[in-house]
Amino acid sequence: MDIPIHSIRYFCTLAEELHFGKAAAALSISAPSLSQQVSKLESTMGVKLFERNSRRVVLTAKGAEFLPVARRARDGHDEVLQWARAQQGAGDGVLRIGMVAAGAGPLTTSILAAAVQQLPSMRLEMRRLGFFDTSRELVEGRVDVVFAPAPFAVDDRILAEPLWREPRVLVVPEGHRLAGRTSISILDTAGETFVSASGGVPEILDWWLVDPRPDGSHPLRGPVADDFEGLLELVAAGVGVNIASIGASQQYRREGIVFVRITDIDPATILMCALKRPQNPAVPGFMQLGIELARKAALGRVDEQGYRVPHDF
Repeated sequence: MDIPIHSIRYFCTLAEELHFGKAAAALSISAPSLSQQVSKLESTMGVKLFERNSRRVVLTAKGAEFLPVARRARDGHDEVLQWARAQQGAGDGVLRIGMVAAGAGPLTTSILAAAVQQLPSMRLEMRRLGFFDTSRELVEGRVDVVFAPAPFAVDDRILAEPLWREPRVLVVPEGHRLAGRTSISILDTAGETFVSASGGVPEILDWWLVDPRPDGSHPLRGPVADDFEGLLELVAAGVGVNIASIGASQQYRREGIVFVRITDIDPATILMCALKRPQNPAVPGFMQLGIELARKAALGRVDEQGYRVPHDF
């Protein structure tokens, strides 16, 4: 009997989410593909792991019995991969850093500059990540640290340290009816079409789009993109508008795009993420450096709502 590790990973994710759509989004595969893989696993093992219909998914008694065994196999395989990848990079002192959207904005630059001075033997490698890649890229060992906005899909193997909170902005094309405003209410966006990230967990997308709105209404949803650059292209083309953290106004400045402060929605929390048990020995020191610099930055200017402002806006 051959049970591939990806089948075990799929089983664990579905068992934890108990929802094919959410589990598929976390795994970056389609729901039909996930269903086929789970059915194949059940056939190989000769046991039924889930009871499923159009309304719900639940573990069978055998599925609940198998789950802790599967988790140990998944986590053990992850540790093997992380150790092997760490050996590949151990000789040249590489720290691989992932950035989701604007990352930690200007604080990212400060942390990297300090790391270069304080960790002179460490070579830094930067990588842009998709909106929902944080957990997978860390667990599979392709990056060591990720700067990303919350919320993101929870994984108990990952440590997520908050660096700061920053207001959110409406991203609109030049000439848009709201482009000349210094700030707006979320209710001012009624009737607008919103472009958003593709393939994400629905609850996270709802948070970014503020769905539902304070008055009970729902935003109109339009085209989607895999990364922030793609979203900006859609906005610049006049296809729709987007909501981002204020850091994007510095990291992604470009002609044809305007960022307008939204005053009455929850701010974005910027996180620095890494595995709780990192294989790269440089990770703890880098994380501590980032936390210390964020604390110092928090002593600087704050806006009228009490949020730390990383740059003039």
